[in-house]
Amino acid sequence: MIRGAPLLLCWRGAVRPALRAPGSSVAGLLSVALGVAVFLAVTIANRSASESFRSAFAMVTGRADLEIRGNLPETLLPQVAACDGVAAASPLVETTVTLPDHPGESLRLAGIDPFTAEGLIGFRPPSGEGSQLTEWLSGNDGLAVTPEFLTRHGLRKGDTLRLQGAGPARTVTISEVLKPEAAAAAANVAATDIANAQEWTGNNGKLTAILVRLSDPASPSREAVATRLRGMVRGDVTVEPPARRTDRVEAMLAAFRLNLTALSLVSLLVGMFFVGNAASGAVVRRRVSLGILRAVGGSRGDLQALVLSEAALTGALGAGLGFLLSPMLAGVMAAPVARTISSLYLPVDAHGGWPSPSEAAAGIAAGIAAALIAAWIPARQAGRLDPTRVLHPGTAPEIFPVRTAMLARLGLVSLAAAALFSVAALAGGPPVLGFGAAFLVLAGSSLTVPAAMARASGMLAALLPRGPRVSVVRLALGQTMSSLHRTAPTAAALAAAAAMTVGIGVMIHSFRGSVIDWVGRTLTADLFIAPATNERLGLEHVLPPGSAAWWRERGTVESVGTFRELEARTAAGESVTIGLVEGPARGAVDFLHGGGEEKKAALEAGGCTALSESLARRLRLGPGDELVLAGPVGPLKLRVLDLYRDYTRDRGIAMVGAEAFRRGWDAPGEHSLAVKFRPGVSADRIERERKEFVRAFGGGEAFACYGNASLKARILQIFEQTFAVTAVLRAIAIAVAVGGVMLTLGIVVLERTRDLSVLRSLGASPAQITCLVLAEAGFLGVVAGLVGLVSGTMLSLVLTWVINRAFFGWSIDLSFPMGEMALLPLWMGATALIAGLLPALRAAKIPPAEALRME
Repeated sequence: MIRGAPLLLCWRGAVRPALRAPGSSVAGLLSVALGVAVFLAVTIANRSASESFRSAFAMVTGRADLEIRGNLPETLLPQVAACDGVAAASPLVETTVTLPDHPGESLRLAGIDPFTAEGLIGFRPPSGEGSQLTEWLSGNDGLAVTPEFLTRHGLRKGDTLRLQGAGPARTVTISEVLKPEAAAAAANVAATDIANAQEWTGNNGKLTAILVRLSDPASPSREAVATRLRGMVRGDVTVEPPARRTDRVEAMLAAFRLNLTALSLVSLLVGMFFVGNAASGAVVRRRVSLGILRAVGGSRGDLQALVLSEAALTGALGAGLGFLLSPMLAGVMAAPVARTISSLYLPVDAHGGWPSPSEAAAGIAAGIAAALIAAWIPARQAGRLDPTRVLHPGTAPEIFPVRTAMLARLGLVSLAAAALFSVAALAGGPPVLGFGAAFLVLAGSSLTVPAAMARASGMLAALLPRGPRVSVVRLALGQTMSSLHRTAPTAAALAAAAAMTVGIGVMIHSFRGSVIDWVGRTLTADLFIAPATNERLGLEHVLPPGSAAWWRERGTVESVGTFRELEARTAAGESVTIGLVEGPARGAVDFLHGGGEEKKAALEAGGCTALSESLARRLRLGPGDELVLAGPVGPLKLRVLDLYRDYTRDRGIAMVGAEAFRRGWDAPGEHSLAVKFRPGVSADRIERERKEFVRAFGGGEAFACYGNASLKARILQIFEQTFAVTAVLRAIAIAVAVGGVMLTLGIVVLERTRDLSVLRSLGASPAQITCLVLAEAGFLGVVAGLVGLVSGTMLSLVLTWVINRAFFGWSIDLSFPMGEMALLPLWMGATALIAGLLPALRAAKIPPAEALRME
């Protein structure tokens, strides 16, 4: 009968009891729910950010077979259109502008030719119907936006809108509404006539790209046409399918998205402790039923199936609840994710929403799998149950002694494996090994928790004096150790959350200190000026012509430094950012091997370059190697002079001198200025000259102007924004762990009803019972804090020296926030006391007569 109805057995033996008395599974269920919700929320935010730029690219270039992209003269268009194999070609001028009246928002502006764009762009250009085309061509302030943009801002056709690019803000009229050809249109795409776009960007006679439709878009034919087109253009111009550009952006964001996803799984990892705890408690409570089942012929597999089925139910319900919570949490996390990506990579618009079917399936599968993995050890313990021992009257609840020594040895093996993974990641192995090392540190430290509890209990018992005042503490220690099967997973969950707090805290503290030191050495000017739009868009616009010369002519100015960068490609096709720094006002370059002034002079002389650490790691180059770039007139070979510290971007930058920059590329203008004033110039005089410059070159909204102190404060503000998502995920992991302490202690109180009632009958007061439970909670919190402090320190080494270096190439000077770390065991103990207060009060109210009625 048992073997003939396994589903009925699971229903009656595991699922139905869990549904009738769900209290013991609540901690695991809620932990799984929050873990799945965080995972799905991060996935939704990442996906919406990705869709933001993908849909924008698709609307502008997505229907072309090839795109020619670079600084192109208009005269190239007829040659491309006449090329063998080209069916159609259309010019394109692209830029990104901000909206001063809608802070934080931007528009991807496409200048198109309505006569040739049909079929090459993802929306319908104005046609010859009625006066539509005439109006489009005759005005110089007409703008076409998507219906989604109008709806979002409550606008309609004929309304005006202010756009901020380089120079003064421009007021335009919404003259057309775009008709996207795809269902998912980007709200932040706008279009205007190509002549308007050239005028607005100051690039008359220049194009950003030429979109090409082929006569035969088959792969062999496409490559043949691409080869012919490459022969028409300079070496720094790309000819490739538009999808390849979006793939490069996806690859650029891959490390950031992987980091967020890995952190989002921490809450689920912490929740696994509570699922395992609940499964272990269920085995203890139902030991008699399981023993009877085993005695009447049930197999070990039947007993394991009972435990695993309850865990699967917990995982499924938790994952379902997490699915329902994920849209709300995604709405909270989307904004910081979008701000971080926009600050570090490119402007995006992330938002909340429901997970897609594949995302929901992945989240639910992760929740169920986590629950089953966590319940595997209790299930094996149930399968090995000895019915003769379990069915003997008076059997103690602790029928599964925890093998502390064996678990500790496994923990040390895990920590050793973490060290091997770290070495492999730094030696050129897959960067994901760094996350493996972090997981092994958390797993290894968790396995040592039972041994740490046993050692701490013994030491504390030896230190405590004899007497009635400390008998409650001794009794609490004894109860904790007698229920190690339940208290150890709870302490391990707390320790894992504490380790995450310490590890991430040390990494952020170290990173922040390194950035502050780097900023102090490299930013030495008194005033920094850049186009205001670049704060939101990256280095999209240059300063107006004559900006640097205006400052050089001021008698109060000692020196002026300029910065200009552009995107180039190596001979192998790798994207490389080239930067030009001129003038002493820019401060020192933080070379890794010293010799700053000599190396700056060598850069100015030309023929060499200095690579940031992250770029050097990505290209696998070092001092003495050669960087070969695809320049406009052929390959440009530059010797790598040295590496230097730079924390502005994880993709890295190659610094070159003016001679090499201007020999390789025709890119006039500056992205920013650094002005150093003569000694003795007052702050009021500096402010007056700043206002005079702003009036002369475009007005207050055109520029972002920072003094030395305010720029450093702004950099730190961006730094804090970058780690805002990390702080949210860390707080969630701690909340999961603390909530688990409350629920676990509540279950412990229920399991010890008989023991607590015996104490009450022997004269223990309600206050003593309360202190007993609180002493146990405080002990769990302090031990978890101490273990978390040690394991968090090891985790910080992995995060700071391995993951950061393997993924981003940055070297960070390790430093510890000693005050915060010293307080960790104290506030962890206090938090555990607060979490244990409600279970303690419940324990004090247990009526002894009712609890001992059956004795």
